[in-house]
Amino acid sequence: MPRLVVVVLLVVAVAWLGFRTVRAFDQDRHAAQAAAVLAAPDNVTYQLPPVPGEPSRPDIGPSGRLAYRPGTWLSVVDLRGLEPAAGDERYLVFLRNWAGWTLAGAARPGADGTAQVRSAAEPRPPTIYEVVVTAAVDDATSVPHGQPVLHWFDASLAPPRARQFDFARGA
Repeated sequence: MPRLVVVVLLVVAVAWLGFRTVRAFDQDRHAAQAAAVLAAPDNVTYQLPPVPGEPSRPDIGPSGRLAYRPGTWLSVVDLRGLEPAAGDERYLVFLRNWAGWTLAGAARPGADGTAQVRSAAEPRPPTIYEVVVTAAVDDATSVPHGQPVLHWFDASLAPPRARQFDFARGA
C-alpha cells in the first residue's frame, strides 16, 4: 500500500510539472499577455530614444518603448525600425534598477524591423530607471555590451548617485 501511494504521488507530481512546463513555454500566451499590457489604459510607458550619433535607418530609424502595468511583474520592450541582425548577432535588452544591470532578453527583428522582449523577472518594472538596447552576440553578460542602439535613463526614478551608462567606458 505505501508503494502505491508513492507511485500515485509521483505520477501526480510529474503530471503537474508537465502542465506547468507547457504553460511556462507557451509563446502564444506570452504574446497575449504582452498585448494586454500594451493595450491597457493604465499601462506605464517610457519611450526609448536612439543613441545620439549612432547610425540608423534614414526612413524610420530605431525606436522602442518600455511598458508595464502597475502591480504586475511583466515588462514589455517593444522595438521598431531595427536593421536585420547578422550571423549570431541579436538585439540585447538590458534593464537597470537599484540592484544593477540585468540582461532581460535577446531578439531578432522580423522582416518588418520589429521585435519584442518580455520579462517577468527581476527587476520589477516600477524600479527600472535605465534601459539600453544594443546589437551584439549574446554572451549572457549582464552589463551592456555591443553597438548601442537605444538608451533611456530617468534620473527622477534613479537613486541620487546613479549616472547614465557610459558606452565609452562600459560602465
